[in-house]
Amino acid sequence: MKKLFVMAAMLLSAMGAMAQDDKPAVLVQQFTNKSSGKDAVANAVQQSVVSGLVGTNRLNVVDAGTMTDLPTVKNDLLVYLGDNGIGWLVEGILNSVSSAHKSSTVSGKTTYYYEGNVNYTLTLINTETGVTAISETYTNSSTGDSETEAITAAANGAKGRMERFVQNNFKVEATVKALDEVDAKKGVKTCYINIGSNMGVENGQIFEVFGQIQVAGENVDRKIGEIKVIEVVSGTMSRCSTKSGGPAIKSAFENQQKITVRSRAKKDILGGLGNLLN
Repeated sequence: MKKLFVMAAMLLSAMGAMAQDDKPAVLVQQFTNKSSGKDAVANAVQQSVVSGLVGTNRLNVVDAGTMTDLPTVKNDLLVYLGDNGIGWLVEGILNSVSSAHKSSTVSGKTTYYYEGNVNYTLTLINTETGVTAISETYTNSSTGDSETEAITAAANGAKGRMERFVQNNFKVEATVKALDEVDAKKGVKTCYINIGSNMGVENGQIFEVFGQIQVAGENVDRKIGEIKVIEVVSGTMSRCSTKSGGPAIKSAFENQQKITVRSRAKKDILGGLGNLLN
């Protein structure tokens, strides 16, 4: 009974902090180790994932490793999380761990080192519907002076994957709040959108702009341009420059057409099965 009270108190405390903003809440489950490697490697990958998710400043992240006596039956866990305002569950599986002793010769000098590889799968589940939003498998590789050092570095590489993971699965949506600089021919040069630091918006972030049109009696979003954040003005406002579609954005705004701004998905140049070298 005492353990249940402690768990509830911890979760309520976390949810109290989360209630102060509109960021999605995510629980990162303890990783399942299906590899021949030690559980410490699975734990290291999990902590790297947690650190990477927190670092995006886009989510409220709860580490299952800090909780006790969470429901063990999956459906019960989803209901429990949903009831407590946590809309997403991240499951992780460590599939394999490997290492190899290698050498490199440069200018007649041979250097010996270890290469470590970790392969893992992340599954994102909506706690309200129980539907899997995405399941991706990654392989991270890194080197070190010892086998342990190389594998640890590869495990820590999961952190670098999380920005793309969040960008692709938790798109920020907003609208154009006001026009700033407008050119008669080039249209909107700069404008303000109604999101800022509260949602983790940063300078340089790219957003796609959509205008709503009617097609066969249905409202359809059509991409009309792209904008880039040049100044995060406040927690709820950012100033952006227009990358493309200045005239179309100007026309849509002046005609009071519904405009939606969405964060652009980031591409992982290495691909889901690629290597992440540290």
